[in-house]
Amino acid sequence: MFFHFRRVSTNRKLGPMPAVMASQETCRSTGCTLMGAGCYAEHGPGSIMWRALTAGKAVNQVTLEQLLHLIRALPKRIRWRYGTAGDLPPNPADVLDLAKANAGREAIVFTHGRLYETYRQAASLGMHINVSTDSAAQADAVLDAAPDMSVVTVLPSTAGRGRHRTPAGREIAVCPATYAERVTCSTCNLCSRPRPRGVIVGFPAHGTRRRMIDQRLASA
Repeated sequence: MFFHFRRVSTNRKLGPMPAVMASQETCRSTGCTLMGAGCYAEHGPGSIMWRALTAGKAVNQVTLEQLLHLIRALPKRIRWRYGTAGDLPPNPADVLDLAKANAGREAIVFTHGRLYETYRQAASLGMHINVSTDSAAQADAVLDAAPDMSVVTVLPSTAGRGRHRTPAGREIAVCPATYAERVTCSTCNLCSRPRPRGVIVGFPAHGTRRRMIDQRLASA
């Protein structure tokens, strides 16, 4: 398991913030349904780095212990992104070590994992974790099982900024960076802390695999 730490991201949607990529084995433990079925990290500019990192051959790759040191060295109250590709470490103790290293900073974290008690412990240490789902119906299932979780989900590529609901009627707010040109993760705090009324954040499918994701959503 390796990581790539970038002190200042050049990704347009992220904005100029520290960002961390994790190797692919972190995804295999979650059962993510997007693997080989529209995953953004498997295609596009970041895929080359992700494959090299997964093979242990990336330039400037670091171990978890080295990553923890880099996070502790970040300025207090800075906002940063974990998991531009990859997921949280499969070992709950490692997740909590990340949360401890993050103390005093504002992390944007997403996971396809379902270790709810671990995420609660991370929150008590100051690291907010969003549970990723691959459809609005999945979002309902997670919130039925763990109502206190912050949930994000995938929406069809045609989803606009208007009002959206899950099958159970829960509210979905579309990520502002998908429709507001000047909004980036570095300027938005929607995913870095608990949301009022448990609002779900929706990310419309985009990129070269959006049609594949649309087809999957239509048949879900």
